Amino acid sequence: MEQFAKTLDISTTIRHFTSADQHPQNHPQFKDELVAEENFAIIRHTGNMVAQLPFKADHYALVLCLAGSAVRTINQFRFEVTANTLHLTTPHSLNAWHQATEDLDLYIVLFKKEFLADGLMQEAVVNNLLDHDADKAPVCLLAEHNKVTIYSLLQKLDQEFHSQQPFHRQMLRLLFFELLFECNRAVGREQPAVSITHPNRTQQLVNHYKKLVEAHFMQLRTVQEYADLLFVTAKHLSEVVKHETGLTPLQLIHNRIYQEAKYWLCASELSVKEIADKLNFDTSSHFSRFFKHFAGCNPTEFQRIKCAIL
Repeated sequence: MEQFAKTLDISTTIRHFTSADQHPQNHPQFKDELVAEENFAIIRHTGNMVAQLPFKADHYALVLCLAGSAVRTINQFRFEVTANTLHLTTPHSLNAWHQATEDLDLYIVLFKKEFLADGLMQEAVVNNLLDHDADKAPVCLLAEHNKVTIYSLLQKLDQEFHSQQPFHRQMLRLLFFELLFECNRAVGREQPAVSITHPNRTQQLVNHYKKLVEAHFMQLRTVQEYADLLFVTAKHLSEVVKHETGLTPLQLIHNRIYQEAKYWLCASELSVKEIADKLNFDTSSHFSRFFKHFAGCNPTEFQRIKCAIL
């Protein structure tokens, strides 16, 4: 496991985990070291070789930082990962790592909800365990006693993941459920106010707007279209969003499109025209002007320079 952690970075691990024809069990570094489980994997990562290119995955990732630091981008959130922090990424979120230190030490559990769906727990319980506030960065600083408990469970999971003992898969599920319950306890203890406060009507409107942007930014590009979905005027929506976020509603839409554009420019082999079409721009010239406004360079230059050094 130690050899694996030093030689395989997170982005490679994710690609092998998510690709049907490159499952961890089929990767040469896994053959003698890992007993791959469908929809579940656990790794220990050390060092600063993490994925700086934006990527998407079709699974959850639960990450405990033991030492070192890095900056994490998940959708619209950018936060620091430091020792004793726990964070969760959800399927299809746009995320990347930046500025990782050489002493970075992470425990990472990669899983799909299907792994938990075996009748052991009701679906509502599973959903509640994996639910998070979509309007806050998905990171929590753990108290020392919480970190010790969670770290111990991760070690047990790691040991079981590599075992060939009877009831192996059942034990993995049981241990993982225990880990999820402890993580939820830890978050509740550290942030009691978060779980009992309720957003006012203005905040609810802004939160709903952000969720709609995340769901429809590929198709809906005007503030009026979102205002219609929210049954408010575009003027009222603009005033409320600007007051709560410091940005206009249109800026939030454009920021999300820009993040998606960076992802496709760096993480795919699509041409600029193909990406412009995918993002529903009427012409590639329009897309290039839009992108240059944010990046300071056109998409082709970004691919050649920025993506090469990320």
